[in-house]
Amino acid sequence: MESVKREFKRWLLSLIHRGQAFVEQKRVNAALERYTTDVIENKKPEKTNSILFIITRMVRFHGGQTSVLRLGTQLSKLGYQVGYAVYKPQSKKEMEFCARSNLADFQGMLFTAKELSSMINKKKRCADLIVASSWDTVAYAKKLPGYRMYFVQDYEPYFYNFGELFLLAKKTYEQGLHTVSLGAWNKKMIERECQPIAPVDVIEFPYEAKEYTFLQKDFQSYKNKKEFTLAVYLKFYGKRLPCIIPYMLSETAKLLKQKGIQLNVCYFGEAGSFKAPGGKNLGMLSKEELRKLYYQADFGMVASMSNISLVPYEMLAAGLPVIEFADGTFKEFFPEGSATLVGISAKELAEQLLLMIREPNQLENQIKTAHQYMRGLSWEKSAAQFAEIIEGLV
Repeated sequence: MESVKREFKRWLLSLIHRGQAFVEQKRVNAALERYTTDVIENKKPEKTNSILFIITRMVRFHGGQTSVLRLGTQLSKLGYQVGYAVYKPQSKKEMEFCARSNLADFQGMLFTAKELSSMINKKKRCADLIVASSWDTVAYAKKLPGYRMYFVQDYEPYFYNFGELFLLAKKTYEQGLHTVSLGAWNKKMIERECQPIAPVDVIEFPYEAKEYTFLQKDFQSYKNKKEFTLAVYLKFYGKRLPCIIPYMLSETAKLLKQKGIQLNVCYFGEAGSFKAPGGKNLGMLSKEELRKLYYQADFGMVASMSNISLVPYEMLAAGLPVIEFADGTFKEFFPEGSATLVGISAKELAEQLLLMIREPNQLENQIKTAHQYMRGLSWEKSAAQFAEIIEGLV
């Protein structure tokens, strides 16, 4: 009987592995259908009046696309003619709805996949500057006439296990597009891991201060509290540690319970159907709901394992002390003492939480240190830096 069970288990694992391989193969084949390996010759533009951003499709509550919309909107305010084109089928009505959900007052024209395809087929110059916004949009940018650029918000090979998709993403940084990195970490990774033949420039990583006004928390009261709420940004993607964090927090809650402390975990950022043990999943939240959560929570947690997330900026701006991961990139952006950095140990996290509860002065110092660094950061400033880069081309 035991041998039958072992054989069934081996067969089941083999079936799972074949299924995973099939899914991966489908993803690679789909990517190859739109992928090109050619390296472009990027002639400097005679003018830089118009800019077209290429994105996958408009998606609600998408941080990366919101950043593209923020950058495009600020460039529009500086006098540039800005457009956003998707390569996946989507109606203009849906594009508008999703874009307004991400940034209600965005500026710029929207172009459907059909319109983008028409531009490519006619080799029509639709803008002076064509800007890819992710590795899968590079092939489309290369097909359009104009000066080709690459707005890099993350080092995207790290989104995948080492393999074919990793390699396809990595090679897009070597195809001749003029790269502009959001923050210096992407530039460091591209120049260390790849062989770029075009400029790699940097604009500051900003946040929208007006949306997350500061609320002073009474950190001294933490000494007497027995119940704490932890707001945790969680996504399905591996760079957000969707399995490690729930496991850690489940174990951390047990350790704190032994000390008479109750830890309530509120996950947010992923669909409500996403199962996350050790806490309650609030789902995808509006800006108003996020503000309310940041004001009510005692601590925030984010895993910025590749390029930093916007979420720790928002949490700190709202006055919520942040727990980040020492193995991530938070320390590449913020000065030392801006947050509590931990490993992937539940014991270490429990000890750090107990320390902050006993000595809340360090939380006040973290908020002050972070705010001093963030002072002056804005999308207006970052867009002006982007504009300076492109004006320097002429």
